[in-house]
Amino acid sequence: DLQNFPCIRMKLKVEKKDIDGRKSLALKIKLEKTNRKQNRSRAFTPRFPKLKDEAWWLVLGNTSTFALYALKRVSFSDHLVTHMELPSTLTSVQGMKLMLVSDCYVGFEQEHSVEELVKSQLTEASD
Repeated sequence: DLQNFPCIRMKLKVEKKDIDGRKSLALKIKLEKTNRKQNRSRAFTPRFPKLKDEAWWLVLGNTSTFALYALKRVSFSDHLVTHMELPSTLTSVQGMKLMLVSDCYVGFEQEHSVEELVKSQLTEASD
């Protein structure tokens, strides 16, 4: 029954941070389940013998160079706001993506281009 699977909306925003005089970039990540009538985090696993809570992995990496920059495990029942720092040694965001991967639903991944996000935000800022 497809109604039991989560539908998650992810919104991303690049934020500039200044920590101890050091400038860095961070991703503000908003996750929201859009198809749940009740706030719960139980996974729909009819063939698994035990109850299982949903958990998700936020994976920040470069799909062209296979570089992994950050990995964060999150769980939530309705919505979540979290942050991920972009590497300070990074010279380019070309090919960088943020992926949302389920720990129990195979094939329910989402992939978002950080490169496109940075370009669009820089264009908006210069207008």
